Order: sequence, then C-alpha cells, then structure tokens
Amino acid sequence: MRLFAKLLVVVVALGAMGLALLALRQQRYEVSNEISRTHNRIVEQERARWRLRAEVARLSDPADIRAAAERRGIDLAPIQEASTAPEAAVGSKSPAGKPAATKVPAPAKPNAPKPKAGSRDRR
Repeated sequence: MRLFAKLLVVVVALGAMGLALLALRQQRYEVSNEISRTHNRIVEQERARWRLRAEVARLSDPADIRAAAERRGIDLAPIQEASTAPEAAVGSKSPAGKPAATKVPAPAKPNAPKPKAGSRDRR
C-alpha cells in the first residue's frame, strides 16, 4: 500500500507540473499574439500618419501660404540662404532692406563613427 501511495503522489506531481507547463506555454502564445497585434497597430498608425503628411504637403501650396501670411502681416523668412553671393553675406542687407538670414552650420551627427588613430582613409 505504501508503494502505491508513493506512486500516486509522483503521478499527481508530474501531472501538476505538466499542467503548469501547458499553462505557461499558453500564456507565452497569448503574449506573443498581443505583441504581434500591437506591432501591426503601430505600423497602421505610422502609415496613417504618413498619409496625412502627404495630404498636408499636397494641400500646402507655397503661394497660398505666402498670401495667408501677407493677409495676417507675418513676415516670412527663408530657413536657408538662397544665395552664397557676397551681397548675401552674414550681416548684409537683403534687396528688401532687411538683414539677410544667417547661415547656421548643420550639427554633427552624434552616432557618426569616429576615425581610429593612425588609420587612413582608403578610397
């Protein structure tokens, strides 16, 4: 009788471990499925955002923007210099009598690889 009780305890323990393993595996599948659905939702939102950006770009006519700015009395200035001629140098006046835009150098890329000491550029 003692041997039968021990065997029964071992069988019940193995059954419980098997059920726990199945529950963990099912939980892993459910989490994986949720991650996949979330990823798909993110991709769809990114696509929608790009579609909206394209729509805004399509509807944003520069002439309309200039006209709206003039109606509101806003003075638009270019982001970059239009010319590198000496008359467009920093601190000089534009043809309209306003100071010319200053050219700001682009910031260095923070993740750009740095050359190793003593290495040569082989191109």
